[in-house]
Amino acid sequence: MSHKDKLFSDVFVHRENLVTRIEARTKISFTVVALVINLLSPTIYTPIAIALFCLATLIAVGIPPKLLGLRLAMPLVMAGVVLITQIFFYGTTTLFILPVWGFNLVGYEEGLARGLLIMYRVIGGVSLILFLSMSTPMNKLLMAATWFQAPKIFVELALLVYRYIFVLLEEIVTVKDAQRIRLGYHNWRQSMRSLGVLGGSLILRTYDRAERVFEAMIARGYSGTVTVSYSEHFGRKDFITAVCLSAILVILYLIGQWRA
Repeated sequence: MSHKDKLFSDVFVHRENLVTRIEARTKISFTVVALVINLLSPTIYTPIAIALFCLATLIAVGIPPKLLGLRLAMPLVMAGVVLITQIFFYGTTTLFILPVWGFNLVGYEEGLARGLLIMYRVIGGVSLILFLSMSTPMNKLLMAATWFQAPKIFVELALLVYRYIFVLLEEIVTVKDAQRIRLGYHNWRQSMRSLGVLGGSLILRTYDRAERVFEAMIARGYSGTVTVSYSEHFGRKDFITAVCLSAILVILYLIGQWRA
């Protein structure tokens, strides 16, 4: 399986390792608290420490660095845009002047500092989400959400959406491969036409599959609600893991306070 295929795959969450064996409720609690610490950190050091911890942990359990880079690519682009806008639109202390087409773009020291803080907060937050999503099966996450009293309708919809995202991706691949065999992408005009056909076909197939799935659910006794419950036992190992993760949270918090 190539990195492109793994980008939309959940193959890694089903592997047995130290991180995937951590109880889902523990990882959710750790992620939520770490996100709060990341957002409230007054310096860049805590977000950097959070990102390094999460990415190093994922790499240690076998996640390819190239795949992590692909999943971080879009957030990094957005963070870069925020950094640039902050440099030129926030602050009073001139850092540099850049002449462009007869205009002078002024970069500010305060904008650079604020932009870097926001950028590293984005990287830290995304790293936490990757840590949670790439080490925990979605069904366990959503069942743990029921234990946290998440709305049932949210859990039911999320389970269905997650399941059929991959079904629709398979449909896209099938249709696109058929178009490619028929030279549907041999030039720009034909590629645009093929993409339009692909989009229309996907909408029709989505509607058709939704009808068939609903009929199948009704035939199996669906009455408007799906019974979802979390039955995992919180044992001694889970308690020790929770204590260790709590200690890591304290360390991450103190890093930011010590450098502030």
